[in-house]
Amino acid sequence: MSIEIFRLNEQGAGWVDIESATTAELLDLELAITFNAPMQMLCFKCHTPIPKGNVCVNHKNVKGGIYLD
Repeated sequence: MSIEIFRLNEQGAGWVDIESATTAELLDLELAITFNAPMQMLCFKCHTPIPKGNVCVNHKNVKGGIYLD
């Protein structure tokens, strides 16, 4: 089992193994854990904050990560 982080940068977004994390990413992670940084779920299509799940009410027609609209 490996631990992954989600990387979002100029080249795109996706999960990467923590062993390939940059020093800045590791520091951000450590600070977030240390200071209990608040987390917010976002709709994966429009990035609107949502209370739970993976999509907002406007994008509820998503099944298995595939857009139906």
